[in-house]
Amino acid sequence: MPLIIPQLISGGIISNYSCSSRCRHCLYACSPQRDKTYIHADILQAVCAVLLKHGCTGVHVGGGEPFLQIEKLIEAIDIITSYGIDIEYIETNASWYTEDKKHILHNLKEHGIHTLLISISPFHNEFVPFSKTKALIAACNASGIHVFPWVMDFYRDLSVFDSSCTHPLAEYESYFGKRYVAAIPDRYWIHYGGRAVKLFKGYYRTKLLEEILCSPPCRELTSTSHFHFDVYGNYIPGLCSGLAIHANDIGKAIDSTYPFITTLYNYGVAGLYRLARQEGFVAENSYLNKCDLCLHIRTFFVIQKKLNTPELQPVEFYHNL
Repeated sequence: MPLIIPQLISGGIISNYSCSSRCRHCLYACSPQRDKTYIHADILQAVCAVLLKHGCTGVHVGGGEPFLQIEKLIEAIDIITSYGIDIEYIETNASWYTEDKKHILHNLKEHGIHTLLISISPFHNEFVPFSKTKALIAACNASGIHVFPWVMDFYRDLSVFDSSCTHPLAEYESYFGKRYVAAIPDRYWIHYGGRAVKLFKGYYRTKLLEEILCSPPCRELTSTSHFHFDVYGNYIPGLCSGLAIHANDIGKAIDSTYPFITTLYNYGVAGLYRLARQEGFVAENSYLNKCDLCLHIRTFFVIQKKLNTPELQPVEFYHNL
């Protein structure tokens, strides 16, 4: 069965990978050290054309932190909406907000933006004072912009500490108990990819390599229930950050020009492991899950073998884990 990315159901556009934070659960390994590139107009136009061609008329915009370059964000908003594509919400960690930037919210509203997803979590609070988060929520309410708090369940936790400064995860564990971080995935959805693999590997029981190698083929690569196109115009299959399919190949049979992706789809992580062993890859004894092993293998190819291939992109992702 060939790998074909089907109709695009629900997803978003990653406007940039640069971020004011370096959250330890970040799927896309965003950070202040990432390339400052913001999505170019021609790339965004091509992505919008692909979205419409494959049935998607609404997206969210995320990052990185989209508000780091507000003029380029407004330009991106206008391009997306000019295609008749609705922007469901824009994600932000609130780090950019100060009282003298209220006008940005009114500007957003004038350009058709009705909702901001504002991050509320201990991960973000390591870098963003909660006072900024609360101030942005209040300003949105005053401006008539709806707030999608992600997630409100942590509001009470963050309120325990001094909101004028940041707080490390260790402070949360000291106050709430040692298993506090380990229990976070029970409170909101986290995909075990990117930096989250390393973080939660320190809390959860791992599985032996032999058990991981029995995992089935990665057919979730075709899922489009929460897809993303990134700043470079690449489609990220199945939330597998660090993997890339060119936007123009959506809807086509993905062939041997994508050897890593097709191997995962047809043979699973065991197939990728066989390829890696031929190149000198040495596995660990155990892994959190198949995504942990897959990420280790792909990082080996990019960092140690210095492989630069269109499907293992962006390379910076692997250098910022």
